[in-house]
Order: sequence, then structure tokens, then C-alpha cells
Amino acid sequence: MKKIFLFISVVALLLLSGCGYKDGVSTEAQKSYLYFTGNTSNVVVSIDNGSKFNVKNGKNNHYAIAPGKHLVEAYRENTLILKQEVFVSDGVSKEIEIK
Repeated sequence: MKKIFLFISVVALLLLSGCGYKDGVSTEAQKSYLYFTGNTSNVVVSIDNGSKFNVKNGKNNHYAIAPGKHLVEAYRENTLILKQEVFVSDGVSKEIEIK
């Protein structure tokens, strides 16, 4: 009788230990990056016809954007010097060369 009681207790503990609250997995928001090379002096950039911002040269100066297709326009002294459509995947850095 003790063996049966012990066996039932062990089986019950094993069954009950499988029950419980499980946490969901959270992921970060998707991001991609653009960086600009070449002659970036006095250059302002607009992405998807948004507000213009100054850029710095080099891979260490990257700018976060959402993954997908974007229109990049670069201006020097209010003159359009670059108009390029780019597609970037999640977590990818894309180089834009300014001439």
C-alpha cells in the first residue's frame, strides 16, 4: 500500500510540475540603418520626404530607419544632389555614397 501511495504521489507531482504560467517571448522593434560616405560636408538628407537633417561621414555615424523601401534625397545648399530609392532588410546597414 505504501508503494502504491508513493507511486501515485510521484506521478501526481510530475503531472502538476508541468502546469504553470509561461512567459511569452518579446522581441525588439525592427530596425535598419543608413550611413553616408563620400563628400558629406554641408549635406542635409530627407528620407521619404520627411524633415531634413545633417549627416556625418562614415560607418560609425549610422541612422536608424524601419526596414523596407525608402526614398533618400540629399541636398547641398538647397540643390538636390542625390535621389535614390533603397531597400533595407531588418538589422542591415546600407551605405549611401554622396559625390
